[in-house]
Amino acid sequence: MLMYKKYRIKADDEFRPGDFPKVINELDALLVFIASLPVVYKKEILLSFLKKQSLHDDWITANPELTSLVSSGVFTTDHLESLFDACKQNKQFHQEYEDYICKAIV
Repeated sequence: MLMYKKYRIKADDEFRPGDFPKVINELDALLVFIASLPVVYKKEILLSFLKKQSLHDDWITANPELTSLVSSGVFTTDHLESLFDACKQNKQFHQEYEDYICKAIV
């Protein structure tokens, strides 16, 4: 089965949230759902899951409710994950995107 990328990020692209409404919609929905969950490792858990679909054992122990939710498939994160995948070669874009997500997580 051939896989295609949803996003094409060029070497000189910068992250502008307005250019990615589906990504922002997914993030907003996710943040509303997890707003009341403990903040312990919240940023680390979400970023690691979105970038690599992996979680550290200490994070699972420290915040089992959040780790269980993100790994359960309850959330639609296709666009969030696809954008991380697409920007691997553009370090500036990747960092701007990651910083945006970190600032949004409370």
